[in-house]
Amino acid sequence: MAKPNRKVKKGSEILDPRVAKALANSLRVEILSVLSHRQISPVGYVREYGGKLPSVAYHFKVLEAYECIELAETIKRRGALEHVYRCTKRPLLGDGDWKLLPLSVRGGISGAILQTLIERSRRALEEGTFDAREDRHFTWSPLSVDQRGWKEATSLLASTLGKLEKIEAKSDARLAKSGADPIPATIALACFESPPEDPK
Repeated sequence: MAKPNRKVKKGSEILDPRVAKALANSLRVEILSVLSHRQISPVGYVREYGGKLPSVAYHFKVLEAYECIELAETIKRRGALEHVYRCTKRPLLGDGDWKLLPLSVRGGISGAILQTLIERSRRALEEGTFDAREDRHFTWSPLSVDQRGWKEATSLLASTLGKLEKIEAKSDARLAKSGADPIPATIALACFESPPEDPK
């Protein structure tokens, strides 16, 4: 969810008040985490993640008012209208914004994103798509780095994310021309400080 989208000069960092209000509620953080990866309606969210529809629908509307999400489509279902939402195209958080968030809020956002990733991985394993392709990639690496190495690693991941977004845009253009079905994919990039290893 947090994307590096601009340089913020020291001393001029001001968190967008819309973002601050959006992230002030844990349910809104969880909704944003889901919407950062897919489109979903309040009804669909309740069906998959639980909660009471009036409360969930209210927080969807709050996020729309804060310009964090937007209406993607309206679907007629059994005589009723189902409103499906997506995240707005503007990045919700830049590097400077993330630094301004309290640690507790950062933890809530990271926890919600991780929970969504785990759920997507679980479904892929259960439905047999996780290992269906021989060229699928799944690794994680414990490393020990110095401060410069840390900066180099996080910069590499940021640039990789940018390249992945370009790959997706080019794929969308090719799919539109060919009419072929897209391949749903989940790609995770992470770099976080690990706690010290317990002494043996």
